Amino acid sequence: MKKYFFAFSSVLIIFLFTGCNFNKSQYIRPKSKPSNNYYTNEIQEKLNNKESYTIKIFDLNVYKYYSVNEDEHSILPEFIESLNNENYGAEIEKELTPEYKLIIEFSNAKYIINAYNDKLISIHPWDGVYEEDIISMEGVSDYYNLYKFCEYIKKVSSGFEG
Repeated sequence: MKKYFFAFSSVLIIFLFTGCNFNKSQYIRPKSKPSNNYYTNEIQEKLNNKESYTIKIFDLNVYKYYSVNEDEHSILPEFIESLNNENYGAEIEKELTPEYKLIIEFSNAKYIINAYNDKLISIHPWDGVYEEDIISMEGVSDYYNLYKFCEYIKKVSSGFEG
């Protein structure tokens, strides 16, 4: 009887632990990001499909949100169109922190644009698996510069009309 109990217990333990996996969980995705502008292309595709969206700006210096009027939404497609391949792949210094976050909300996705200064931004989705798109603003007109756009919205929200 002890033999049967031992055999039954051994088989039961083996079956119970076959489902255990001690490897850390992995996302099912390619090992590297498909392109330097992967998330920017996702946003551009949504804009080309005329999906509605909202933009909010979060000022990290004073922890305050600013809503962006729908008349100002044209900045996003114009900014993306002004970029070229040389703008992608910049490096962010470790001690550099964003001053503003642009939060772009589509019906089924949310993207964050970190504006570090007038020369550097990064783009990533709320729940992305790849590293962010890092974009140098070198050669981008001041009119399309997202950091300066954030400063403008902050001034307009404060009552400045100039």
